[in-house]
Amino acid sequence: MLKKIFLSLSISLAFFLIISSFFLLDKMVSYLFKGEVKNPYVFLVLGKDKEIEHTVRTDVIVVGVLDWEKGNLSFVSIPRDLMIEGKKINAIYNTYGMEKLFQIIESLLRLKPDSYVIFNYEAFKILGDELGPIEVIPNEVMFYEDLSQNLVIDFKPGVPYKLNGEQLLAYIRYRKDSMGDLARIERQKDVLKKLLSKALSRNPLEISVLYKKISPYIETDIGLPEILTLFSKLKNGVRVSFSTLPYEVDSDGSIFVDERRLGSFKENLTGSSVQEKYRVNFLVVNISSLVSRVFEANLRGVWKDRVGFEPDRVVWEDVGISQKFEGDHVFIGEPEKEDYILGILKKAHPSRHFTVHRFDRPEDYTMYYTILESLAKNRIYPDFPVSALILIDDFKE
Repeated sequence: MLKKIFLSLSISLAFFLIISSFFLLDKMVSYLFKGEVKNPYVFLVLGKDKEIEHTVRTDVIVVGVLDWEKGNLSFVSIPRDLMIEGKKINAIYNTYGMEKLFQIIESLLRLKPDSYVIFNYEAFKILGDELGPIEVIPNEVMFYEDLSQNLVIDFKPGVPYKLNGEQLLAYIRYRKDSMGDLARIERQKDVLKKLLSKALSRNPLEISVLYKKISPYIETDIGLPEILTLFSKLKNGVRVSFSTLPYEVDSDGSIFVDERRLGSFKENLTGSSVQEKYRVNFLVVNISSLVSRVFEANLRGVWKDRVGFEPDRVVWEDVGISQKFEGDHVFIGEPEKEDYILGILKKAHPSRHFTVHRFDRPEDYTMYYTILESLAKNRIYPDFPVSALILIDDFKE
């Protein structure tokens, strides 16, 4: 009898502690660890590839900037093949160590990381299994087979897939598409955004359990108290934005920092521009007869004067599509933002009439991918997702 009473009390106590934790852990964390993390808090996330001949490459490089006073969480992806001081940035950590990588990040962004997290792909698979499934929609054929790893990637464009750990990892690591590592960065940003959204729906106790599962597969100087404190800041509600460090590709395919765009990029990273508020990515492509940088300078000036900011990317070069289109066009890549996009175009170009493509016809997809293919052939790789792809004809403003 006593044994049954003791067992019943134990179960009741355990149940009470679990339920209580859901309501009290947020307050406990806030009380115990208040003030232990500064604002803004900058962290570096590295995805570590397998060791080959005593060399480890950092396959994923992402800088996170959490400013909870302004309510912003920004993630900046850095291309792994970016050339820095004569080396690809993904080799810096293995060659010179974490402090050197911190210095490079600080020189690029004017923000020195406060901490770092290095994860291997086993950790990512656990995240995918615990927070998944994650829905993705490939934008081109993805096929790869490696029987030695029992790995088969076979995704069709335009088809929604719900992926967990192993397949989700394969999806973000795939590099055989038309834009190689640069396309992979865009997939990583999309998946990271969706994983973060899933994580923020969990309570601190669940995050603690998840941290315990992945901790054998990560290296970090952040303790669990700091993680829970940061998590509690995120739970208060922040605007999340994803971007890629401005880059340019030279004639031999090497990737360098785009110094022309870096200054404004750094200002926007710690500020709050209109684009960040709505997280809209405008890509403008020149199909006019004015094929020079004058096109870009004029168009950026018009946007800045009329709407208060510039397009994210302006392609002034002739990429070989001007004969295929007449007039002005806009392809709406994010339908939920259509009203805002068309409103901006009306303010920027009040006298123009844009043909609007909403991907409700097969020919819209054909035209869109023709443009992207032409850009890729000219070594021009936009940041994705593209909210609005805009074609400007006969530039007269």
